Amino acid sequence: MLPIEIESRLEDIKSQIEAAGAELIDISLRRSGGRGTLTLLVDKPGGITLDECALINGRLGTFLDETGFSGRPYILEVNSPGLDRPLKTQKDFLRVVGQRVRVVALDALKKSYVHIGQVLSAQGGVLELKTQKDGQTLRLPLAAVVKAVREIKI
Repeated sequence: MLPIEIESRLEDIKSQIEAAGAELIDISLRRSGGRGTLTLLVDKPGGITLDECALINGRLGTFLDETGFSGRPYILEVNSPGLDRPLKTQKDFLRVVGQRVRVVALDALKKSYVHIGQVLSAQGGVLELKTQKDGQTLRLPLAAVVKAVREIKI
């Protein structure tokens, strides 16, 4: 549960981030020695750049300071969720359409299988992958996905 000072401003924070073309993925507040650190994870389809995070940080910081966010000293951190962040929701998969992912999924008998492929779509609770192995289209219920991450080629 978020502290009341964040909960009461959450819609304002989301609006500022959305105005920059991004989406709030996660938010947290840590306190240490009378100072708080407000950490926001933001992303957008195709990924977010460091410059975009810096721009959001500047705009949001100014907005929060001008509207009396905390009344106490705080540090604002705006970060991307990272390339290796687990993909859990339909929205997560929509963000990586066209990219390669590694998916661990269970079949009807609860046996796990690893699939690597390009995300084609994620709609109606179904993930569609073009498999790396044979180029076939694979349809997996999102409920069967145990773990999924972007497959990063170096």
